[in-house]
Amino acid sequence: MGCPQPQLHYTYSMWMTAQRNWMKTRRNCSTIWWRSRQDIQTAMALLCTRVQSPDMDNYKKLACIMKYLHGTRDITLSMEAGDGPKWWVDSSYAVHPDMRSHSGIFMTLGKGTMYSAYSKQKLNTKSSTEAELLAIDNSKGQILWSRHFLAVQGEHVPTTTIYQDNKSTILLAEKGKTSSSKWTRHLNIRYFFATDKIKGE
Repeated sequence: MGCPQPQLHYTYSMWMTAQRNWMKTRRNCSTIWWRSRQDIQTAMALLCTRVQSPDMDNYKKLACIMKYLHGTRDITLSMEAGDGPKWWVDSSYAVHPDMRSHSGIFMTLGKGTMYSAYSKQKLNTKSSTEAELLAIDNSKGQILWSRHFLAVQGEHVPTTTIYQDNKSTILLAEKGKTSSSKWTRHLNIRYFFATDKIKGE
């Protein structure tokens, strides 16, 4: 029998310890990700947006990453030249607490990752199609820069291929407003920058 204050203090101490462990482990994983293990970049990019208020689900994700790294310690990073740059652009719709989406881009010149980036979108979107189109629009600058960089190095760059898994987004990117409906009428014209570049090629 007694006052419940020690139990409250103990719970708060546990929470503070968990917070410190969370920050330390996340920092270590981020260092590994940036230096050599881009295969954990997707998960780490999402966890880096949960720095201030991680929940139990975030702790479980971090634990899974640690187990994965432990089980794949002998994996090697290998790259091989191929037929030119290929890009994959994707987004996860409304995965953040403020209902914003998360974008990811990935480039390969054959085998292995040459460039990859993941970030939280800065605008709220009304559908997964709009989130995917915004992801393409945000990645076009990097795609065009990489294309010009390779050309300056004397590398022949064929038509740039961007892989996308949303059929509605593909139609909007290729045809612009002609394939727009009442559900996509609100999209700002700047999102059809991708359409202009596709027609330009």
